[in-house]
Amino acid sequence: MTTKNQQEVCMMETMLSKKGLNFNALEKEIFKIGCEVAAALMTQALTQMDKHLEKNRDRKIYRHKGTRTTTLKTLMGEVIYDRVVYETKLESGEKAYIYLLDQMLELDTFGKVTANLASRIAESISVCSYRETASNVSSMTGQSISHGGAWNVIQDLGEKLSDLEKTDAQLAKEDQGRGEVVTPILFEEADGVWINMQGEDRPKKGRKCEMKMAAAYDGWESNGKSRYTLRNKIVVCGFEESKDFQRKKEGAIASVFDTDEVEIRILNGDGGGWIKGGLVDANVHFQLDPFHKNREIIRKVKDKNQRETVMRLLSEKRVDDLLLYLRGISELAEDEKEKKKLTELCEYFRNNKEGLIPYQERGLKIPVPPEGVEYRNLGTMEHHVCDGAAKRMKHQKASWTKEGAGNLGRILCKKVCGNLGKTVTSLSKTVLPERYTESIERVLSSAKSPLKDGKGYLYPSRGSDPFIGSFVTNGRKAILGLISDRKASDLIYR
Repeated sequence: MTTKNQQEVCMMETMLSKKGLNFNALEKEIFKIGCEVAAALMTQALTQMDKHLEKNRDRKIYRHKGTRTTTLKTLMGEVIYDRVVYETKLESGEKAYIYLLDQMLELDTFGKVTANLASRIAESISVCSYRETASNVSSMTGQSISHGGAWNVIQDLGEKLSDLEKTDAQLAKEDQGRGEVVTPILFEEADGVWINMQGEDRPKKGRKCEMKMAAAYDGWESNGKSRYTLRNKIVVCGFEESKDFQRKKEGAIASVFDTDEVEIRILNGDGGGWIKGGLVDANVHFQLDPFHKNREIIRKVKDKNQRETVMRLLSEKRVDDLLLYLRGISELAEDEKEKKKLTELCEYFRNNKEGLIPYQERGLKIPVPPEGVEYRNLGTMEHHVCDGAAKRMKHQKASWTKEGAGNLGRILCKKVCGNLGKTVTSLSKTVLPERYTESIERVLSSAKSPLKDGKGYLYPSRGSDPFIGSFVTNGRKAILGLISDRKASDLIYR
């Protein structure tokens, strides 16, 4: 019997000897074995690639400086392998240390967590708690992760997204936006969601803070009977003050759209002060959100006939008559609560008078939409608030800090836009989270390594173990036990 057959028989006997074995347990066991085999294959592949690069490198440019062990966190589990570090020279003549394998596979861009694994964590956290996410990822992949590890991944991804937002905002401020989508019209919507806060971020009065949300797109595309999707959609969120949030929104818009080509912008919202802060110039036209407008009428006008009159005056675009009518019925109301509600509605409409008429009915010069694109009624923000924050952050009895909610909110916004996976992959080309991998050294890469020699890199050993040829005491035995079979680079203080 061959060695391979012996191993297979041994594996079967081991599984069959387990008590309580059923199909589900067998499925999990085989999945575990499959992940281990896949991880071993990945290790072999990476090792062979590194050997090939070592053999075929330009020895005059890349000097061999020993190997270093690396651990990657992947969908199949931990992949442990050795790769060679090389000494080379920059154009300036200074020494630098790089991994050729990292350069070829862009491993230096992933850190210890692969983009595929980070995407799974981000997808799960958008609908589940951190504990549920850790359980799901650990059971559905070969990689075990704790809820604290999942939390750290999301915080690091969120922080990287925050850095990108700041960069885009600064570029937009300098009129250097990177957007390439050309459109003559831009639709914008904004609303807020109130979520429970904790710790120092919890208000002295009440428990909640408003997280601002804004979306922008350039039209609607039909994807079926009575079904439409927003074209080139971007969504942002945050707890910043009004001006800072507007800068963030403008940065996100300028990162996708060529703002120099935008002739007209329609801003839809509930009339909040921070929302109207988006009226940056004469080309931006405010529209009171239809949902909030109709909701306030239903809430504040109790009498059915009066409500029908209000709706009719609105549909006929008789705004001045509407305000006079609301003022009149509020003065005639006998019930104090009803009078207060009608007065509030009149004041609400007066403060948002310019937005009561839909943008299509104002005589604005609306550009002709491109083929396959429509310009429809606005009012999609409630959907974005629901999917972008409310379902995950408001309705699960959770409380948040502003930092934690902001980081998760950025990921939820990317998911609403349908580009979460693409975003995580692009972030992995800078730095991906690795704090949750406890007691593992940071991966050395060409992007992270210093330009000077002598800063802790692994070099070939040029010495013997201590106390060789000396009298060995109990203390010396203990020291030898600590350092036996260990590299000097592993002996660091933590």
